[in-house]
Amino acid sequence: MEIVADASDPSKLKLLRWDGTNAKIAPRINCGHRTYEPVALDPTVVRAVRWPTHTSECGSTRQLFDRILRLISENVGIAEEPAHLLVYFIFSTWFPDRLTVAPGLEIVGSAVSEGIQLLRFLHCVCRRSILLVGMPQLDLMSLPLSLYPTLLIDRPAPTRSLRSFLSASNRRGMVSVRRGKILGVCCPKAVYFGLDEVPEAVACGLLQITLPPTRILTQVLEDEKLNEIAAELQNKLLAYRLANFAKIRVSQLLPEAKFTDQTRELAANLAACVIGDAELASRVIPLLRRRDETVRAQHDRELGTVIVEIILCVCHENKKDRVQVKEIADLANTLLRSRGELIEYRPQEVGRRLDILGLQRERSAAGMFLILTRDTRRLVHQLARACDVPSVAHVARGCPDCNAASVHAATAE
Repeated sequence: MEIVADASDPSKLKLLRWDGTNAKIAPRINCGHRTYEPVALDPTVVRAVRWPTHTSECGSTRQLFDRILRLISENVGIAEEPAHLLVYFIFSTWFPDRLTVAPGLEIVGSAVSEGIQLLRFLHCVCRRSILLVGMPQLDLMSLPLSLYPTLLIDRPAPTRSLRSFLSASNRRGMVSVRRGKILGVCCPKAVYFGLDEVPEAVACGLLQITLPPTRILTQVLEDEKLNEIAAELQNKLLAYRLANFAKIRVSQLLPEAKFTDQTRELAANLAACVIGDAELASRVIPLLRRRDETVRAQHDRELGTVIVEIILCVCHENKKDRVQVKEIADLANTLLRSRGELIEYRPQEVGRRLDILGLQRERSAAGMFLILTRDTRRLVHQLARACDVPSVAHVARGCPDCNAASVHAATAE
């Protein structure tokens, strides 16, 4: 069952039932002993959302991909690499109920007209898309998020509640509470931030497209052209969704992608939406390398990662059976300064982070110490691999934990 627009009344909806071969469209549909009707939505919401009206032949995955890419090149005017990334994002908006995460899009740059035009184009091709401006979190929560709409937001006010929503609404299955009701909040999003700084907690879950500054918009998308694009692509993409919904499988098997876990999951979800064309699916990997470098740089400045990196080095030096927490804090602050961070962490903060990592401290007359027992050293190596600490990839001579990991990797291969 899919919701489609009533072609005769833009404020009403109908249902489309797909049996694998044919589509039936009606105001209500009987199926077995049940009768189904479209969800009741306010007419203003119905008119604001782009809905397909029926299905139409979409061709192969490659043909549909190239058609959208050509429309982007003709009407949006962005560079080739971000244009390709944009197509993967558009495909993903049609399967948020099959993915583990709903990929989001961060659009930045001073070209305001181009940013708004890009949102208007996305409104034509993304699934159940709504153009929004100036949306506080409470208003967003009042939208029918259970329908997995694609939210297209123009330069939102950077409030704490909105940042929380944008960073927490990416993973399917996570819910929120409002007025005693449980609400699903996962949905695709594309946000034009302009020149505003995007908080790291938000940016880490989003793809990024940068719009270069221009003096004048080369081509303005008139409503008539937008409606033509929507009429064509909404129906083709609905046909693509119906034909491939059951085939979506999010696999982490991307051995050639040496990514952080976060980027690897995002790549796997984007690739999963490109059905029946393994070569096209694999093209998402080079498009995300630059993003992964940014994520890795941010990751390398996180306190927990830095602490594990320092303790791993101490373990490999093999000169101590204990290390003072104050010394770990001093080394962490020095390493963070070398990576451009200005924040200073006190030994108490480092001690609390050690507890979170499962590295238990012990107090003596000289202060708090981390005792480097055999179990602690083994745990540090496990944490280093989980945190993707670069030095863990190099086997330290005489280190039994490095050698054990090396043997395990060779066996797996």
